[in-house]
Amino acid sequence: MAASGNSRAATGSAAATAVAPLTLAHWAGFQLSFGRFAVNGAGTVTVNATTGAGATSGGATFVTGSTTATDRFIASGDPGRSIGIVTGGGVVTAGTSSMSFTTTPMLASGLLPPNGSGYFTVGGTLAVSAGQPGGNYTGSYVVSVAYN
Repeated sequence: MAASGNSRAATGSAAATAVAPLTLAHWAGFQLSFGRFAVNGAGTVTVNATTGAGATSGGATFVTGSTTATDRFIASGDPGRSIGIVTGGGVVTAGTSSMSFTTTPMLASGLLPPNGSGYFTVGGTLAVSAGQPGGNYTGSYVVSVAYN
């Protein structure tokens, strides 16, 4: 059988780009601090995710000298890549007493800087119940980052 003059072959091309793995670390020495407040009824305590400034509403009022603070995390990965940031809520407890809180990152997404490593801060809102017992409350929450 004779070869057909109607066939051809071509070479395709392929490419791949591997990027640095994305890592996330808590910056030691920082924590989301809702400050010191008196409870005169149900209310909230809010820490601004960008400035760290605190505000109260309802029956929660700051006591003199109270300070609030944002938490801080370091994301590292492929320079110039966009990442998404998601923060979860949590519960702070003191013995058998508890209060729930929500968190907010200073930004929901951003670009990793030229050196591949940048930080972001987290604020939140604490729900205070009427009659909330006094105490030193502690807890935790989850933060995650992903390449966009």
